[in-house]
Amino acid sequence: MPAYKRKFFTKIHELDADAVIFDLEDSVPPQFKQEGRENLREFLRDYEPDENEKKLLVRLNSIESGLLLEDLEYVLSPKVWGLMPTKIYSNEDMIYYDKLIAQYERDKGLPHGHFAFVPLIETASAVLDAFRIAGSSRRVKALAFGGEDYLNDMGGFHGTPPKGLDYPREQIAVAARSAGALPIDTPYLKIHDASGFREEERLSFELGFAGVQCLSPAQVLLANECFLPTEDEVRESLGIVSAIEASSREGSGVAMYNGSMIGPPMERRARKVLELLAASQKGRKIDEQ
Repeated sequence: MPAYKRKFFTKIHELDADAVIFDLEDSVPPQFKQEGRENLREFLRDYEPDENEKKLLVRLNSIESGLLLEDLEYVLSPKVWGLMPTKIYSNEDMIYYDKLIAQYERDKGLPHGHFAFVPLIETASAVLDAFRIAGSSRRVKALAFGGEDYLNDMGGFHGTPPKGLDYPREQIAVAARSAGALPIDTPYLKIHDASGFREEERLSFELGFAGVQCLSPAQVLLANECFLPTEDEVRESLGIVSAIEASSREGSGVAMYNGSMIGPPMERRARKVLELLAASQKGRKIDEQ
């Protein structure tokens, strides 16, 4: 949500999203930056979340913009769950953020580690350093892909399908999962193209992504469909787990399902599918996955 458009804030409670990102960066024109900061500070002062409320994040202006410190003076509320640093180049940037935010937490009397990080991976060097960025701080709960800025940095373009995004997607997914963080996909820009969204985000789900940055309420609904197991996947997972449990009761060390032997990787995947489904029904939490 662009922070200078206060009218959008009223829709927060209606969204079936895990988190809401207030943007102070690219979607806010320079002449509206201060208005966006003030809007966000006023909103946070009056906002009363309940225990099931979605997490609030703020996408910050980059270190090199010269606007970061002023952003932080306005948005470091206890009601903000996390910060989205932008234009990250390496893990050294995240180490700087970690020290900077720790000082702000001390100054504001907040517990150390209150603010989580979801850095945007949107430069070529950040893609190459994604694993170290994900492991740079215990605050890093996810890596978010910024595809358009990445393509700009590479001098590439967004084709159909966007083949230029294949490598960074795979790199970010592997790096995030290896470091115990969640990979979050780049926004799908054609906000009225539901079939295109489904096709691209189901592929992201297959790659290991846990979610996607959405640009509209309609995309949120589609994302909740794309990043959960299909009915066929759930049915197969139930069958695998049932076969394993039956084999165990019978004292057999070998389980079969649909004529195939079930190995440990298949069992772990099946149980993960069922855990993901159960978590979504209880209200999925980004920092508990």
